Amino acid sequence: MYLPEELKADLERLAKSHYRPVSNMVLTLIQEAVDEAKSEGRIPSEDRSPPQKIDSDE
Repeated sequence: MYLPEELKADLERLAKSHYRPVSNMVLTLIQEAVDEAKSEGRIPSEDRSPPQKIDSDE
């Protein structure tokens, strides 16, 4: 992913201030944004339960 140099530097400083690697900070920020959008209804939340097995012998 391309980031402008200034944004990349800011992200690195943010991650460092949270004692996280940049990749983990990016994941955290994305998860927070998605969770917020779901809670505000901007994107629908989906059921994340595992798919159910269908018995084909019936």
